[in-house]
Amino acid sequence: MKWNVLTLGLMSLLVGVTIISISSIRVPDPFHSTSTVFNGKISNESHAILSLSDVQKGKNLSLSIIPGNSLNVLNIRILNPKGTLIFDQNFSRPFFTTIVAPISGNYSAVLANINKTAIYTKSMFGSSILFDSNRNPKIEIQTILIGVIIMLIGIAACIYWIIFESFKRLKRRAGYKNLT
Repeated sequence: MKWNVLTLGLMSLLVGVTIISISSIRVPDPFHSTSTVFNGKISNESHAILSLSDVQKGKNLSLSIIPGNSLNVLNIRILNPKGTLIFDQNFSRPFFTTIVAPISGNYSAVLANINKTAIYTKSMFGSSILFDSNRNPKIEIQTILIGVIIMLIGIAACIYWIIFESFKRLKRRAGYKNLT
């Protein structure tokens, strides 16, 4: 049993590090990507602003908007740091897009409600590729999290083995002292 725990711990560490390494290669900038989220109601003829700061030139900007009711029409505008409009579109269904930042700086996505009734929306604006070609959220970040959890399990198993072996050796030493 004592070596099984150590083997399990070391294997978990190896698997965790491997998962983190492979997943990190596939994510362009996993720990420096930023995103902003808006989950809420936009009242009639008002807007919500999603902002990203310090976006680098050539970096991908992803936008996901899921309106609560497909009968309502929203307008999305993306502005670059100079205030120039780089994207403008009306939609009423779930919307996903990825564009490349033409210059470095702070970017804004403005969601405007065109209708007279309020609309609930779930929106995310991020400075990395957040969606794959099928418009599904990418899973590399969750995979990295799973790798970290497996690695922590391996560390805990190794610590348990070290503590267990230390107590076992202390018992043996105490037993030898009692015999003499």
